[in-house]
Amino acid sequence: MYFLKPSLCLLIIIKSNIIFSQTSSFSYPWLNHKKIFETIESRFPPHSGFQRVRVPPSSFSQWLRGLPLLPDSTPVRDYLGQIKVKAKDTTLAAVINYNIRGKKLEQCMDIINRFRAEYLRSHNRHEKIAFYLPTNFLLKWSDWKQGFRPHHQGIKITLVKNHPPDSSLACYEKYLWEIFYHSNSQTAYFNFPKIEPENIQIGDFIVNKGRRGHAVLIVDLATDSSGNKIALIGQGGTPAQQFYLLNYEKGHPWFPVNSDDEYPPLPIKKKMYWIGLRRFE
Repeated sequence: MYFLKPSLCLLIIIKSNIIFSQTSSFSYPWLNHKKIFETIESRFPPHSGFQRVRVPPSSFSQWLRGLPLLPDSTPVRDYLGQIKVKAKDTTLAAVINYNIRGKKLEQCMDIINRFRAEYLRSHNRHEKIAFYLPTNFLLKWSDWKQGFRPHHQGIKITLVKNHPPDSSLACYEKYLWEIFYHSNSQTAYFNFPKIEPENIQIGDFIVNKGRRGHAVLIVDLATDSSGNKIALIGQGGTPAQQFYLLNYEKGHPWFPVNSDDEYPPLPIKKKMYWIGLRRFE
């Protein structure tokens, strides 16, 4: 048994040649109790010749690598509990252990926003929790918990203080539902900073604009001595469904990152173009 630094909130256990990680309910607030899970980092080592890019401890990048996974051969279910991607589907690499049941609004970009918010909350960076509504309006959790609410007049949005201060978990959830209800992939496309593929980082996301847009998240990166990069990429969906990692090829989830290409070779119907690569501020 090997102990990592406490700041990483992980306990690595080696058993039957499989590495498991004990995730912390502090790092992943939706976990109600301590339990041993495989994580993205433990289940998916990079290809031979590649090494994971180094990231700061307690960063969003490290948090995404540590996301807990459901057991292998788990299907993807939607918010009603119906199977959307079968366990043996060749495009499915792994399902994140996050319960989507009943959360109709947590669709593709919503669940990416959810992960960002949960990371910041679990690391006591509440002042950084902020997401865009349409027309470039940044709605901050710090304002919401003080009682301010967005007032919509056509396309114009203003803040009005019409609620008492409340920093409870229930109020935080109402804040996120406000974001999920009013914003979408198009909101993210036009408001978050555009990133060039050669500067890609873990935690960046690719969005398609338009009414039928989509979003996928870069959850890990590795590089070789020549500077070639490969990435693990995951997505939610519409209707709302569990977040899961995609396979580049059957049994191989690492995608090549080639900035000369117009789009990454994702095995999904909606083509995601590198021009839509964005980053949280």
